[in-house]
Amino acid sequence: MSSTRSLLLDTTYMLPVFGIDIGVDSASSIQETLSGLVQRGTVLFISDLSPFEAFIKSYRIAEKLKDERGKEEAKLGFLFVVRGDWATKIRHEDDEIIEQAFKIRLKHNDPFDCFIFATAQARKIPLVTEDRAAPQFLENGQVMNWAALKKSLRS
Repeated sequence: MSSTRSLLLDTTYMLPVFGIDIGVDSASSIQETLSGLVQRGTVLFISDLSPFEAFIKSYRIAEKLKDERGKEEAKLGFLFVVRGDWATKIRHEDDEIIEQAFKIRLKHNDPFDCFIFATAQARKIPLVTEDRAAPQFLENGQVMNWAALKKSLRS
């Protein structure tokens, strides 16, 4: 059975590739779930800003911990996500995305989130995120968290 469903993934789900435990699921389960989605015909999208956001987060954590291995994981994670073809990257320079991101920024603090929310909004792609603020910027039914996504796969 094939599906033409599309999903935009928040940066959160890339962090395990950068060596960061996100707490919502194990890295192997995230990878397995995403692979299963692709096999079922789901098209995965990410903002082209997400690899940079994940790199910044992971590198800062490594710096705070004075963890040289963590810095290397940040670099390798960045290269994996940027060079990988597991998700289609949506460029943030799109005029509609920029306009929406600036509107969202008036009410939301995180500039990366603003662009990710705006990308979902402009492209009308459901967003998978753990960010509780996302629903106030997107239409009903356009936001789900990881648990809801996994539950939808079982039904």
